[in-house]
Amino acid sequence: MQNIHYAYMNHWKNIPYKSIANFREFYYQDKSNTAYYSDWDNLLKYQKALGFDGIEVAPWDLADILPLFGSADAFRQFAQERGVAITGMFHGAHASHDKAKFDEVLQAGKQAVDTIAGFGGTQMNTCPTDNYCGIGPLSREEVAQCANVMNEIGRYATDHGIKLGLHNEFFCGINLSDHREFIELTDPRFVHYCIDTAQISIMGEDLLDFYDTYAERISGFHLKDTADINQPDSVRFSRDPEIQDDGKRWFWELGQGVLDFPALYELLKKHQYKGWITLETDGSPDYLASMAMCRYYIDKELNPIYR
Repeated sequence: MQNIHYAYMNHWKNIPYKSIANFREFYYQDKSNTAYYSDWDNLLKYQKALGFDGIEVAPWDLADILPLFGSADAFRQFAQERGVAITGMFHGAHASHDKAKFDEVLQAGKQAVDTIAGFGGTQMNTCPTDNYCGIGPLSREEVAQCANVMNEIGRYATDHGIKLGLHNEFFCGINLSDHREFIELTDPRFVHYCIDTAQISIMGEDLLDFYDTYAERISGFHLKDTADINQPDSVRFSRDPEIQDDGKRWFWELGQGVLDFPALYELLKKHQYKGWITLETDGSPDYLASMAMCRYYIDKELNPIYR
């Protein structure tokens, strides 16, 4: 599978140690599995053992990673020693629809690009603006403004060896009615697309048709399943829809929802996709178990299709 390389979207949160030198003593502090999930040394080894050769970080990880390692490059080297590359970082282009905040949004995007370059990454997967609740519906001018900002950030990213991949959330201000119009307004030389398989399906896009249509623009994937496709406006436009009082999970391990991943991989083969595919275990109560479940599904059900 030389064309496809698998990464993991970082969901290891608040990791306090780089490496636990006294693992046995640490275990006896509470005789639980805490020792197994408290240091980057072991977590990166779990990833590598399960065949995930990259990790994508998020801006909210920086407050934990940078003090612990001292710099983005030090974290890159630490991961590289364990066989894991930093693929890039997620970024939220907040308020990009607001023309008055153009300079502020552009500067934040450039800073994110510089951070990714420091990690040695090559991808910046970017949510185009804020949640629909509070800003939607966007006018055609506001949609065009979002595209204008993405073009300028994408130009800067391209000049620094980074691919900007649009990454839409199902509750984003850019939503089903203007999703494809927005993409068409962006410059394909500088702005690509990272498909989050669950997010766009919940939003109401047909995953297979969307990839088949935009295959030449696709710079990466966030791979996760869902059981809740085509959600109505009342859900997508609500406040904080990912957070449900009843504990509802929007996202599931591969094969545990309703998305047709085998058909997607047939299209990957058709278009000869080359690049990173990032597993995301958002919402899982046990990240390691989810990684293992998904890896089995990838190896047994999906990789043979592409071969």
